[in-house]
Amino acid sequence: MRGILTRSLQKVGLTFSEAYGAASIVRNQLASKETIITAQIREEVSQVLAAQFGPATEEQYRLSRGQPIWIRVYRKDGDDVWFSRTIFRYRLEICGISHSTAEELAHSVHERLVSEYPGGIDREDLHRLACQMVLAQTGDYFARNLEAWHKLAQSDRTLVILIGGAPGVGKSAMAAHIATRLNITRTQSTDMLREVLRTLRPPELVPELHFSSFEAWRALDPDAGKDTTAARVEEGYNRQANEVELAVRALLERSQQEQLSIIIEGVHIRPSIVERLSLDSDVIVVPLLLAVNRKKTLKSFFKGRSLTARRRGRKHYLDNFDAIWQLQETLTHQAEHSGIPIVINDEEETSTSVRVFSLIASAVADCVLTDQD
Repeated sequence: MRGILTRSLQKVGLTFSEAYGAASIVRNQLASKETIITAQIREEVSQVLAAQFGPATEEQYRLSRGQPIWIRVYRKDGDDVWFSRTIFRYRLEICGISHSTAEELAHSVHERLVSEYPGGIDREDLHRLACQMVLAQTGDYFARNLEAWHKLAQSDRTLVILIGGAPGVGKSAMAAHIATRLNITRTQSTDMLREVLRTLRPPELVPELHFSSFEAWRALDPDAGKDTTAARVEEGYNRQANEVELAVRALLERSQQEQLSIIIEGVHIRPSIVERLSLDSDVIVVPLLLAVNRKKTLKSFFKGRSLTARRRGRKHYLDNFDAIWQLQETLTHQAEHSGIPIVINDEEETSTSVRVFSLIASAVADCVLTDQD
């Protein structure tokens, strides 16, 4: 199967090594199945191509297999595009719709287009059709979110997403995923901002900058009067976060000036930061706190990190696990006090993603659809 599939994938533009690699993945994914039908192979290939090479390659593969019929989407600027089920599914998923439901909807919309609009469809008509079908199958909430993303794309408004959370809860991975789905080209980690600040401010001047966030308490005066470890962890963290927040705010002001959406993630994004921002009203700020609700889960995340980022090995984090857990409790209390949404990141990544996109889409809808409501 791998040889035939490799040659088939080369015909859609992949190099031999790319085609061979994709074919190997497909073979491994299907190896445990006793019987395999052609439809299963094609679906598995489509998923692998979309993940590895993007929706355009996946659509090219479907076309080469005689499925599905392509429908042209007409745009006012003359830059017409082909309807892509994969891209359309992505657009539904950023509304907070689950992968399976979004896949079914994308298939239904495509069938409707093939049946009623074989010669193509205007982009605005496609959007109205999509909203009608989403409303009918999933309800008003998701249809409203879809409309909100459409309005935001037509506006000059800037989207700022702030992701806070204790070390190890999955902030960086979530930020990367959101950036890919929302086509946001600017992302920033507060760890990197702290690293820059360290080169500008020596430990003699700002000692708390030169420790990990959960160890910044070591820079405190031992006679400062804090008599509990929890209080010292919180104070050390807050002192470090105060320094890093200056850089975060400067970055947000620059993003506002350039009207470029941005995602900033990191342990230094405190829930209360929103209260100290002075951005224009046309900037949509969506803060959230990522957390885990079980110590076992967080420890498993650290163990996984040691495999994907060797220089950020698990030992240092596990040796300071109590301080990290205390830091998470501090952040969750702040979030509850400030009314910032808390998203629990469990080991089921897909469900976490659905909750995050639902939250973001709803916040966007509250801003861009206010006048309509």
